[in-house]
Amino acid sequence: MLSLVLASFAAAQQQQGGACDPVRSMSLRESARGAFEKRQYDVAARQFQQAFDACPTQRDTLIELSDAYVHRREFQQAIHTAQQFLELQPGSTPGRLALANAYFMAQRFTDALQITNQVLKAESGQASALKLKGNCEYLLGNYAQAEDTFIDLLDHHPNDEEGPYMLGRIYYQQSRIDHAMGQFERVLKLNPQAYKAYDNLGLCYQAKGETDRAMRYFLTSIKLVEKDHPDYDLAYANLAEVLLETGDAGKAYAAASKAADRNPYSARNFYLGGKALCKLEKIDLCMNWLERSASLDANYPEPLYLLARVYSQLGKEEKSRQALEKFREIKAKTPATKR
Repeated sequence: MLSLVLASFAAAQQQQGGACDPVRSMSLRESARGAFEKRQYDVAARQFQQAFDACPTQRDTLIELSDAYVHRREFQQAIHTAQQFLELQPGSTPGRLALANAYFMAQRFTDALQITNQVLKAESGQASALKLKGNCEYLLGNYAQAEDTFIDLLDHHPNDEEGPYMLGRIYYQQSRIDHAMGQFERVLKLNPQAYKAYDNLGLCYQAKGETDRAMRYFLTSIKLVEKDHPDYDLAYANLAEVLLETGDAGKAYAAASKAADRNPYSARNFYLGGKALCKLEKIDLCMNWLERSASLDANYPEPLYLLARVYSQLGKEEKSRQALEKFREIKAKTPATKR
């Protein structure tokens, strides 16, 4: 009976446009999802593409393929794939959200906002669109607009964690620390395993000068992410920074190393590791870490200042001068931001 159903389905798909092997397509898609869950994104992307090729009328395979490309950090390919889906199915909310997410991850925040506004025009309380819109506004520095968007999210979805979490982030950026703490604590009432909320409460206590409490919250976050969230690096980096402030360069380097292992694309992780190595007087290694940091983000000033000092120590005066000049140039046009 199943074989007759699949045969009829395949014939119908062929009439709709193009050969379709539904059994092969479904098998590849399930395999791709398994690879995705295991964070084998290259395998997942390849198999999602093969699944779509096996049955092009299964258009929503393209949405999963776009997400796999996002996780591989192939953002332009993710954008192209989401656009391909929308050409086949214009006006689709999942398609628009996939495209907006790809734009967001590619740091094309204005483009992502345009797409999320299209979704919200059709569905005013759409949760994913509100989250993307608020995050874009936040990263563009439009904090008042972002605050309104996340309040709107809470009005429509009072039990959604991201609303209070992002309000807490906004209040923290505005140095409204007590307000921020209230929002992060609200997140933890909704979800006691919310590791980002613990991490950010650590930042709040650090801002209040309560270093010991800050470290306890960072360590709580680390305990939650150590096995179950291997991509989350911020708690390790935040712990490294507070350890540097307390003068424990050895432990700071260990924490920064773990942050860099989890996210080798973070300039801050390598800067913190380099700073710890400098304090440990491992100058050559310090230089390597700082150079890596500077190469990852050309607009990040902190490693350049320390590099200038390291180059001078090593007798590389011209390199020291160039690094210091670049530091001053970037610092002059970069507004101070909180973590």
